[in-house]
This record gives sequence, C-alpha cells and structure tokens, in this order.
Amino acid sequence: MESSHPFQRAVAVCIDTRDGQGRKRLYGVVQYARQHSWRVMLVRRSGSEAAREVARLEPQGILAYLADAELAEVARRLRVPLIDTARGHEVTPMYTTLDNDAVGRLAMEHFARLGLQQFGYCGVRGRFASVARQTAFAECLSQHRLRLHAFTQTVAEGESRMEPLMRWLDRLPKPIGILAFEDKLGERVLTACRWAEISVPEQVAVLGVGNDELMCEVSWPTLSSIHIPTQLFGFEAAAMLDWAMCGQAVDAPHRTIQPLGIVVRGSTDVLFSQDELVKAAVAMIRQRVGDSIGVAHLARALGVSRRTLDRRFLDALGRSVHHELAAARMQRAQNLLTASEWTVAEIAEACGFGTAASFSRAFHQHYGCWPSEARKSVRIL
Repeated sequence: MESSHPFQRAVAVCIDTRDGQGRKRLYGVVQYARQHSWRVMLVRRSGSEAAREVARLEPQGILAYLADAELAEVARRLRVPLIDTARGHEVTPMYTTLDNDAVGRLAMEHFARLGLQQFGYCGVRGRFASVARQTAFAECLSQHRLRLHAFTQTVAEGESRMEPLMRWLDRLPKPIGILAFEDKLGERVLTACRWAEISVPEQVAVLGVGNDELMCEVSWPTLSSIHIPTQLFGFEAAAMLDWAMCGQAVDAPHRTIQPLGIVVRGSTDVLFSQDELVKAAVAMIRQRVGDSIGVAHLARALGVSRRTLDRRFLDALGRSVHHELAAARMQRAQNLLTASEWTVAEIAEACGFGTAASFSRAFHQHYGCWPSEARKSVRIL
C-alpha cells in the first residue's frame, strides 16, 4: 500500500533491540518506512522513560514491541494510533502476532517424527504470549489424546534460579520432547539439562521458537528452532499504522503471522526407535536428503527389500519411508526458500529433484502453495 499523505510522517518506534527478535522487528519497520518516506524516531528507553520521550516527540503514530499501559496512555492523550508488533498483556486495538496453533502443530509433528510419545513445555510466568503458546500446544496434543507436562518460571533467560527447572526436568518421563517459549529460554533449558546431567537429545529433545541464529548456534548442543519471519511482524504493523494515520479503518487489526518450519540442529537430531534398521534408514535420509534417491535406493543400500523397509517403518514410526523422505526434502526446501537467495531451480537440485517443475509440483502438493508464493509471503523488499 502506498501512503496517500503528501508529507513525511514522523513515527516513534519503541522496540527493544537487545535481542534478535527486537532487531528483526525493527528491520521490518525500517523497510516499510523507507518505502514510504517516514521519519523514524527510535526510542531506546522503556517504561515511564519511553512514555515521556514519546510524549515529548509528539509523533503521528507509535510502533511498539509489547506496549505497556503508560505508552498506551500517551497514545490516547496525543490522539495517535498505537500498533504493537507483538501481542502482550496490554490489549492494544491493533497488533501482529504469531499463529500459536501452527507452532503447536509443528512442534508436535516434529517430536512425533522423532518417535517421541511424551511432550513438555517450558514457559515464562506472567507473559501473555507464553501462556497462549502453552495453551495452543496443549490443545493440539489433546486432539491426539496426548498429555502436556508444563513448567513456568518468571526467569526467561540466563542461569539464575536453575534449581526448580532442574528438578522439573529430572522428574519428567523420558525420553521427552520439550517446546520452549522462545530461543533464549530454550538455551536455558539446555543449560539446566547439562547441570542436571540429563543427556540432550537422547533423554530430552529441546525445540525453541524464533530461530535466532546467534542464540541457537551458541547453545550446547545447538538448538533446533521453529523459524518465523520476524521481520514481517514489524513490516505488517507499519502497514497497519499507515492506514490508521491516514484515518482509514483497518479491516484486519489483528494480523497473524505463520511460522515457516523447523531448522533442525543438535538438540533434536535423534530418533527414538528400538529398530536399528529404521534408525539407519532415517540417518541415511538426513545425510542424503539432497541426493536424487528413492525408497528402492535406500533399501538396496541397507541390504533389505523395499517391502521389508516399508513394513519396519510403519511398525516403528507409523509412516512410510516415502513420507519420511518427502518430509525431509520439503523441510529443506522451505528453509532454503526463506533463508537463501537460491533460485527455485537451484533449490530443486539441492533437494534431490530432477527438474524445477517436479519440485514445484511436489512443494505445492505438500504445502498447498507454489515455491514462489512461499518465498514472496515472507519477503518484504
């Protein structure tokens, strides 16, 4: 949408940029601002200091990351729209938010593919988004008659007050898959496991949310995470603000952003199965996901018939070898589409497809959209 206002707009942006999620939101806001010639006034304070700074600046609109009551009051006094790039406790009229139902489904499906039958959630007490994510995950599991073991604490990161978390981890049935509210908390869970001498991923598999690459890579082991297009939270919030500053009614004031898939790292790189043949087949699929191989190739390499391999897969994991191979390829394709500049043809080759056309058809059948559409949905430039 092109702004109809003839003059440059002055917008106050109150986004904490100390972590990756805040910086990516700010990046999305800035991309929109550049396209529409806004003057961005970055407020680097929080709480009452931020509210006073915004009041002094007298912007035409405000963008925030978890707006508080004081900032909402300033917006009301100035009679300017306030848009939140995340849904927090303060009920702002307009915000962007992550689809937690989709997060819950992705987490459950990922853990189930590992052969897990026990599930946990580690959240942050008092955070609205954490409660919403836990509820969505629990409801997703309940549809399959599965139980969720949950733990919350006011500490969201770091190594303070670890003992309650360590005791909870120690009491859990194992093996178990744990979804952490976000990557910083996922790193904390990994640290607690290490202190409690609980092996990861053999006893506890840990999955974060956000795919903050720095946090995921400095964790030990490296942290698997649900990839979300965080820049879109800022970009879409800015688009809503543009409409609101023009005095236009916003048709969809609560915009839901979809997760992109899972980036698998060391914390969930495991398969829980007593069948050594199945474990060997899955390991081979992960190693050769970019090769042009099929079920028959795998069976020959493992020295068994295709029928035997399929039967053992169904008995151990409840799915076929073909399904496992297709899922691995599609996850790799999704990651490459959203995180690289490779062409569709290059991605097709990297995922073991003979042609871009056959890859596009398989991608559409799996995700319900074409590769170009999937890439466009998360690109903001």
